[in-house]
Amino acid sequence: MKLNFAPPAGTFAVTVTEPRVTRLLEWRQNNAELHHQLRVAGIRRSSKVREVLQRNHTGLAKRRWLASLIQNPKFQPTDLHVAAKSWVLRAPNGSIHTFRNLRNFIRENEELFDAADVIWKAQTRRPKLTWCQAYQSLARLRPGCPRTLDSWNGWTWATEVIEVALAG
Repeated sequence: MKLNFAPPAGTFAVTVTEPRVTRLLEWRQNNAELHHQLRVAGIRRSSKVREVLQRNHTGLAKRRWLASLIQNPKFQPTDLHVAAKSWVLRAPNGSIHTFRNLRNFIRENEELFDAADVIWKAQTRRPKLTWCQAYQSLARLRPGCPRTLDSWNGWTWATEVIEVALAG
């Protein structure tokens, strides 16, 4: 079966035959990994793709995207934050604190820490992502994290945590 597309006046005719398309589709199926690599390489070399990305990541489009982030509860500094984890810590006085979102907990309970440990600093490359000594050290109490600490200034990990997904 032949598919003929009627070209505009003054141009040449394009004819696509079914066996040619079938062979192409078979080759793509048999060489899926190579096809994917070639396709990705072509996209990366494409000047049109680069133009679209630059347009979407600057100016009005970027401002709209950032405005939508501000409205999204999953990106607010609350228990619903997309990266929030469940924590169970024992304070130096023996009280147990169970919460989600370590940064938010420290901000809301600064009186539990020394004043020098809750001086918030911006990261050089990501100024919106702040940290303090209390955050850096308490984060290392969590089992399974790199360079886990047994305790920090009397704070310890209290128990195993079962991750609970919050509706939102």
